[in-house]
Amino acid sequence: MAIEHASQRPIEKAFPQTNHPVLPPIPASLINHRVITVEEAEQLIAHSLESLPSETVSIEDARGRVLRETLRADRNAPPFNRSTFDGIALSYAAIEQGHSEFPITGTAFAGSPKLSLDAPNACVEIMTGAPLPDQADCVVKVEDLDIANGTARILEGTPLSRGHGVHPESSDCQSGQSLLKPGCRLTAKELSIAASIGKSELLVSSLPRISIVTTGDELVPVDAQPLSHQIRRSNDLALNTALASAGYTQTRRFHIVDDLKETETVVASILEQSDIIILAGGISKGKRDFLPEALESAGVSKSFQWVAQRPGKPLWFGDYTINDRKSFVFALPGNPVSCFTCLHRYVLPALDQISGLPTQATQYAKLKSDFQFKPPITLFLPVLIEHDTDGQTWAEPLPFNTSGDYISVARTQGFIELPQSESNFASGTAYKFRPWQS
Repeated sequence: MAIEHASQRPIEKAFPQTNHPVLPPIPASLINHRVITVEEAEQLIAHSLESLPSETVSIEDARGRVLRETLRADRNAPPFNRSTFDGIALSYAAIEQGHSEFPITGTAFAGSPKLSLDAPNACVEIMTGAPLPDQADCVVKVEDLDIANGTARILEGTPLSRGHGVHPESSDCQSGQSLLKPGCRLTAKELSIAASIGKSELLVSSLPRISIVTTGDELVPVDAQPLSHQIRRSNDLALNTALASAGYTQTRRFHIVDDLKETETVVASILEQSDIIILAGGISKGKRDFLPEALESAGVSKSFQWVAQRPGKPLWFGDYTINDRKSFVFALPGNPVSCFTCLHRYVLPALDQISGLPTQATQYAKLKSDFQFKPPITLFLPVLIEHDTDGQTWAEPLPFNTSGDYISVARTQGFIELPQSESNFASGTAYKFRPWQS
């Protein structure tokens, strides 16, 4: 299999100004060989991760990237007192003195230099966005005026005050003020701020290079006609689509047949050019599950392999260092429900962390009906989501038939996490909810 070679990139040891919690050290007894809890797996992953390097990109190419610098206002906003609508600009003191008719001495347009009032009881016509004369502190909108023969008369009963119709200088922000901090994902809102302060280039996190690898002789391409003992590949497409929906688009996909030598060769090659490797299948205890051996042979340091959860007990995580660059390996179960669930529970949060995004607020949903689950392990339960008129989120359990039952899971909007410390889960109780990436 031909593998492209990518340039090596340094890894930064820390990422400033993120909101990830400082976790306690992981005891050595948690590592490697025993079945660990979901919480232990989460901690082991979080402690292992290192942030991606940064790079400078043009503002046109920055959509969806994670900001790595503080953006500050280069001047006051607005930079002058500006009119919020079309009308006339005048001194409110003249209105207080009883004047209601004002000679028009000029017209102020948006984008034109500031005018001056020729007299205290004069006015200038003004357009939306135009700068007010220094002497003016009130704008009367054109609908409240009768303009004739170069004179503007304010209609009786028009409510006015000092500052009416004025967008004051620096009322949005002051020069030097911090507008955006590192760790935000750049959408249209953030990019409009960057453009307004003249940032044609932005310092952002590099896109993580992700390799998706499926394994198994039973898998054939989507457009193939499978034999009776074969199935079409779907995991890699599902993983790739979910990653793209989450903003992670620099991906490549590979497939490995059940052969130890080929598995070792491909794994070693991919490790050299990936920040994150996602392996689907071949990680359990089957006679042709060659990935654990291949990863060990390549020098990947295993953190854990078994997690007390359903679906997804055989979940392998480790890291690999070459030339001071660290790669992270997630070997997910091959069954579609297990694979897709573990991506959302572990891989996507890890990608957010190395990209510099702050930890997302935990979402909760209330069980719509009672549910029982007796094995003492954490259950990731697919659910149908409803929202009532009070704004509460309700989760209707839709248990999967097996961890290969991707058809029923397709009807759901995500999964709730039922803790291993309980076996009876009462209707109306709130549990953690994770939506599927769509």
